[in-house]
Amino acid sequence: MGEKYEFKAESMETLNNVIGGKIRNIVEGYGLDSYEKGILCLGQLKTLFGEPLYISDDLEDQYAYCISATDETGKKIYLHAYSGPSGPAIGGNHDEDSRQAADELAKLITGAEVTDYDYEGYYWDGPSAVKMGVKNGEPYNEERELSEEDFKELYDK
Repeated sequence: MGEKYEFKAESMETLNNVIGGKIRNIVEGYGLDSYEKGILCLGQLKTLFGEPLYISDDLEDQYAYCISATDETGKKIYLHAYSGPSGPAIGGNHDEDSRQAADELAKLITGAEVTDYDYEGYYWDGPSAVKMGVKNGEPYNEERELSEEDFKELYDK
């Protein structure tokens, strides 16, 4: 129990070969505090692993990282750190090794220093335009409802 892993960012090609769904949220709990901690996650991931494999303007598919976790025996487990419909999460295979690696990765992420960033995108269920990020280590979030005209114009893109 309590194996230590070495985590490393992997390529988009590796991500495309990672199977499995959500194992856990990166930030546990609900409410404003956990929402703000969720905004910090991208900044913490940037500190640990650099730029994500992609950032999209769809808030429910905001970014993704493929991360390998190597234990002391050299066994590699592939995880997917991303922000989806339920916020920042870790995906991968649903076995005990992957769960343990995901738990350790979540602790590493939430304990990391935060790199400032700015994000602009859309929450289509709103529909709303979203600006969020971290400035001087503090999370911020602004949301503006999209007019029918804005929505149609963006949807047609």
